[in-house]
Amino acid sequence: MIEHWPAKRRVTVVGAVWNLLLGIGKVIAGILGQSQALVVDGVHSFSDLVSDAVVLGAARWGSLEADHNHQYGHARIETMASALVGFLLLGVAAGFLIDAVGRLLEPDRLQQPGLLALAAAVASVVVKEVLFHYTRRVARKTDSKLIEANAWHHRSDAYSSIVVIVGVAGVMIGVAWLDSAAAIVVAAMVGWMGWQFVASAVVELVDTAIPERERRELVSIIMGVDGVRDFRNLRTRRMGGAVVMDVTVLLDPDLALEQADLIAARVRRRLLEQSASVADVVVSIAPHIDRQHSP
Repeated sequence: MIEHWPAKRRVTVVGAVWNLLLGIGKVIAGILGQSQALVVDGVHSFSDLVSDAVVLGAARWGSLEADHNHQYGHARIETMASALVGFLLLGVAAGFLIDAVGRLLEPDRLQQPGLLALAAAVASVVVKEVLFHYTRRVARKTDSKLIEANAWHHRSDAYSSIVVIVGVAGVMIGVAWLDSAAAIVVAAMVGWMGWQFVASAVVELVDTAIPERERRELVSIIMGVDGVRDFRNLRTRRMGGAVVMDVTVLLDPDLALEQADLIAARVRRRLLEQSASVADVVVSIAPHIDRQHSP
């Protein structure tokens, strides 16, 4: 929520600064060191700047509390931003693939990278791996899918730089086409990561229920409340990194309405306290007539 905004902003700004420095460094080293794969990797880092801007804006607005026009909060802004980052990566990957394949089909366009390109790629791996662990730690503390997506974005950069290292080293020992082949692998990795972001966002935007394992945990909490005989109509969906749910608890039909309301309030409180992922719960009550409940 809003209290997580400073941490989200800080980790994103740190990542953006390093992406700028790495992008400039890798493009210059790729041009001077004659490595197509490293130039591609540098452009990848520049594209991260755009995604960082999206993350920064979405994390700010997505952390806002509910208001009159957004009565379920603004968490879906993070989800939409994750999808946007994914589409951005898919587009960048397509451009990389087209260029790299073109060079392989025209051997005279192949380049001959050297030690400068190799050193830049190694430095990129180290920096990006540090950023990955730092960003993922913040994502877990703030329970933010978007920040976690950005963490894995850093990890994908580290992997892509490892591929660049292999490609450059291969050319240095005489395999002339390996740098362009490495560029294709990097592009494929970028595209796969983009697809995962898009797919994950779509799953949330169409209100897909949480996995069965998580659902069983919620059922255990509900049925552990004294006075609850059974339940029905348990429905769940995700909003950002959190779960929003509603459920009807079945109670003794002889209970007074005031007692039934107290039990419903207890169910809600237990779910919010005992489940780290649940952000909001609507609990309805109904008399327990039989033992059947909705799936």
